[in-house]
Amino acid sequence: MRKIVVSNNFFNEAAKALKQGQTVKLLIGGHSMYPFIRGGIDLVEVVPFSFEEELPAWCCPFYQWNGKYLIHRYIGKKGNEYMMLGDGNLARIERVKREDIIGILRTIYRPDGTVQDCRDTRWLKKAKWWYRLRFLRRWLLPVLVFTSGKVKISSVQHKK
Repeated sequence: MRKIVVSNNFFNEAAKALKQGQTVKLLIGGHSMYPFIRGGIDLVEVVPFSFEEELPAWCCPFYQWNGKYLIHRYIGKKGNEYMMLGDGNLARIERVKREDIIGILRTIYRPDGTVQDCRDTRWLKKAKWWYRLRFLRRWLLPVLVFTSGKVKISSVQHKK
């Protein structure tokens, strides 16, 4: 697969495809979902999410926030707002309106050929525990990054 570096504006096309009911595969950049998703390394598959569905606990929606498209962990709801936090983030919680949620992470494809079903209850329970340990992330994340190697570039693949 050929890699290309793109701006966040490319995700407008991914959002359009999801709204049309298509599945999208993305090789996203950044470290905000580490250690569950390794930016620039893991390929993620996002499926459309309809307005009528309810978000499953600890899932990872694809949404728009402050003009950017993100995939972060759903950590709860307050009133009309859905709260999201990246697994690799220490504190910033995004408050998102339901209409800004476009898709949901279904699968992670790792370079070694392993596949992670993001609907698997064990994976979601690990995410719940990782969230509960967020006060330790300041120390855990550098150790995890150092022991696993650094992440590279971002690129995108669109599946029709």
